Amino acid sequence: MASNLVNDALQACRSAIAGLKDCRRSKTARREFWALGPEECKGMLDGIGMSPGEFDDAMHLPYASEDFLTLAMLSVGIDPDSFHTLEFARDSFMSRTCITCPHRRRCHSHLEAFDFESHYRDFCPNRENFSKLLAKRCDA
Repeated sequence: MASNLVNDALQACRSAIAGLKDCRRSKTARREFWALGPEECKGMLDGIGMSPGEFDDAMHLPYASEDFLTLAMLSVGIDPDSFHTLEFARDSFMSRTCITCPHRRRCHSHLEAFDFESHYRDFCPNRENFSKLLAKRCDA
């Protein structure tokens, strides 16, 4: 029983430390982004269909500074660098969907465990986009 209590306390400490590190990375990413200047930032945000307020709100979500979209695409077998994928992702606002996703913590856990491809259909708001991209790949 005492070892369970110690293990639980250690896990809680690790979670708290990970949360603080994540918060620090997000603040740094937000600061670096806005340092690019208002015009460049607005252009980048317009490209993914986000307002500056939405971006700032999204940067408060867990793991906001991490690019899960690229990792998720690779996990399910989509080439994130192909012209077709880049065009489809832009037109479907997949980056915006990923950045503002309320399931980022769950996504992070599955990507870290290398089992995202087995679980994303249960929670990922880009799951239909992934299916369309995979279907187009098979059609080609």
